Amino acid sequence: MDRIFSMRVFSRVAETGNFSAVAKHMDCSAGNISRAVVSLEEHLHTRLLQRTTRSVSLTECGERYYHRCKKILADLDAAEAEASNAHTLPRGRLRVHAVPDIGLKQLTSTIVEYREAFPAVSVDLKLLPRMANLIEDDFDVSIVSASSLPDSRNISKLIGQCERILVAAPEYLARHPIAAAKDLANHTLMQVSSSFDPASEWPAETAGDAAAGTEPAGHFIVNNMQALRIALLEGAGVGAVPTYSVADDIKEGKLVQLFPDYPLEAVNVFAVYPSRQYVDAKVKTFVEFLTTCLRQKLDLQVARLQPGRPVEAVTRQHYAALQ
Repeated sequence: MDRIFSMRVFSRVAETGNFSAVAKHMDCSAGNISRAVVSLEEHLHTRLLQRTTRSVSLTECGERYYHRCKKILADLDAAEAEASNAHTLPRGRLRVHAVPDIGLKQLTSTIVEYREAFPAVSVDLKLLPRMANLIEDDFDVSIVSASSLPDSRNISKLIGQCERILVAAPEYLARHPIAAAKDLANHTLMQVSSSFDPASEWPAETAGDAAAGTEPAGHFIVNNMQALRIALLEGAGVGAVPTYSVADDIKEGKLVQLFPDYPLEAVNVFAVYPSRQYVDAKVKTFVEFLTTCLRQKLDLQVARLQPGRPVEAVTRQHYAALQ
């Protein structure tokens, strides 16, 4: 017996008092309608309806059962409507994980703008310095920066790329002048790493031919971008850092960009979510919002260091290979 179907049939009969009218409304035979009610009564071991040749009425037990059925069916219809609309109407709680070093200013402002565009979605953002297990950690979306992602069953989308640049404090450069890229081999070289995207060795080509096969003067590797930025501002050495993390410091003269024409490997920013099928609307719209709004904010940091060069030009250069 399909109990939900039988409850719907019983409720309609209770409301109309007519088996034939219910059969016509539900597009089935009067016999099926009658059998559904009988099956429900047999399941409950009680009579729900009093039937005569002229009328159908509720028994006392049937009256109580009808009111319960009406509430249950209304809740069920509401639940089905909400679930079926989940892929079209962004609403509810969105649980987001992000690594702390993804341009917090840019990410946070992007989330604020997303909330303004989709006020029915509440965002719960957690910053963790590790790759999240979306299922076990109960996250809908994870935002990470890495050169590449480990294999998994999750879906990943490239949001954008963050150009890395070489920087140092003016005080450090006053004490340790750097005339050419090959001189970097004699300096403390600094970079950021994470548990899922560990820092590689400082590229030999960055330090010039003289550095190939030799150990640099020293390394400072830390898993937090803010800690690395503070060390750079304190004059601890030369750092390879994402542009977004130090653009303001360069504009204010607190840090100096070294060899602007010397390319470093860019850092990819990914959005990761569990499934490609039946993606919840809040997840879909959030990832799309990141791909446009956050990407533009990250590109803007690069353009700020290249006066006269529009953001669109930076975007085209960064993503030409991805289109």
